[in-house]
Amino acid sequence: MKTFAYVAVLAALIAAAGALDLPPTSAPALSPAMPRPIADLVFTISAEKASFPTSTTLQLQGVSSTAQYYGAGAKAGLISTPVFTNGSAGAEYVASNGKWLNVPDAVLFANSGSSNKAILISLQEPIYNEDDDTVTFNIAVLPADEAALKTARGVANELVMEHANNVGTPLTEAVQPSAVWKDVALFIDQNRDSLKPIAETKYQRWGSGSDWGGSGWGSGSRGWNSGLGSSYGWGK
Repeated sequence: MKTFAYVAVLAALIAAAGALDLPPTSAPALSPAMPRPIADLVFTISAEKASFPTSTTLQLQGVSSTAQYYGAGAKAGLISTPVFTNGSAGAEYVASNGKWLNVPDAVLFANSGSSNKAILISLQEPIYNEDDDTVTFNIAVLPADEAALKTARGVANELVMEHANNVGTPLTEAVQPSAVWKDVALFIDQNRDSLKPIAETKYQRWGSGSDWGGSGWGSGSRGWNSGLGSSYGWGK
């Protein structure tokens, strides 16, 4: 599967986010509006192909057994795909409002012959089917507009910027029902601090040994690098 180029781009984006977390303290505020959180955490899922049964449905087929996460400062690891995509009430990545990852923004990349293509979407209600290795999401196609995105400096933001400058990966702006994309990778933008209330609501703690699977975010049984909290100090 040809996802190495995507991962290289992702690493550069995350490094930039980690290096540019805060604006200069001397810079005046340009707007009274609350700034968007930086996408310093990205999850990825790879699959053999993706299909769009309807204009609001995405199905990943031949999905990888693990999802990957990447964070600022070269933090990285793995999560079991069934655990990560469990969208049922009370599951590890479902917020107290019942929404999986609070309806995150994402970019689906696909290999298309000698080039790539991408689509910008928001994700809801994942359903993992272990019998045929599929994950199905309810989706909404997002416009190529910074104002439509929940986070800043993420994979989705980079795609929007490239599209505005007529460079980079071609952006598909509408779903064609029954379309099939091959060699795909789904990149999900997130901000780690924005996820804290999910864990704190459920377990009263964050990344210190008793929340999200036992040792930070998950433990050895989940395939993570001993948990984001315990190994890397996230949430301290």
